This record gives sequence, structure tokens and C-alpha cells, in this order.
Amino acid sequence: MKKLREATKEDQWAMQVFLRQANISTIGLEEKIEDYIILEEEETGICGTIGIEKVDKDGLLRSLVIGPSVKQMHLLQMFEHTQQHARRKELDRLYLVTNKNDYIQFFELLGFFPQEIHNVPKKITQSPHLKETLEQQTCTFMMCKL
Repeated sequence: MKKLREATKEDQWAMQVFLRQANISTIGLEEKIEDYIILEEEETGICGTIGIEKVDKDGLLRSLVIGPSVKQMHLLQMFEHTQQHARRKELDRLYLVTNKNDYIQFFELLGFFPQEIHNVPKKITQSPHLKETLEQQTCTFMMCKL
């Protein structure tokens, strides 16, 4: 059985291993661990993560990694939990960046809509995590008002 929860400092090592296995940057993970959501299996541990990098009243979703056992229903629950977490942190908007065009329609169902890069706040586009991602591939910015 899978369960969703907010990450704690005790999860840091396991999250670093999980993210590195997916070739995802762990820059800033230690300082922002409480802004990550974990999906975990009782027997096998972490099978999904998503984090929020807070930038003023906005948030940048990062480190979305899901294992092969994660179904679309679980992914939907992860996003709902993450949006609730962002509201509790009094954020106004969430941004995400995807290099997977197949997921754009799914993100739109969750309330995210494509944005031109010049409409994205500079503090978001200058995130160290995002800079690394943008250097690697062509991406689409999306935004959701909370």
C-alpha cells in the first residue's frame, strides 16, 4: 500500500539516493526537505517525490520522480497533496517545467497552463535547479494559480 506524506530531515539520505538514481539534481534538497512530498511503499520505501522551491509568493515544482509502480491515480494524489501544501505555505502560484510533451495535457487537467518564458518571474527562471534543467533540454513552462 502506498502513502503520501511530507518529507522530514530523516528522509534526506533515502531521497538523495532515489533522486540520483533518476539522474535528478539534489541541489538545495537539504535546506528545503520539508517542502517535499514523498510517496512510499511500506515494503520498498520511496517510489515518488515532488518538491516545491519557494520563491517569494510563488513556488517552482521540482524533482518530480515516479517509480514504475506509481499509477496515474497516485500521481494525481501527489499533485493534489502538493497544491494543498503550497496553499498552507500561502503561495499564490505554482510553476513547473516539463520536457515531456506527453504530460502537458495531464498537467492542464490539474490546472497548469503553458506560459511563455518572458511571463515567468525572473526569480523563478534564475533558480539554480532550473538553470541546470534548461541547459539540458527544451522545456515548457506551466503555471497554476492557487
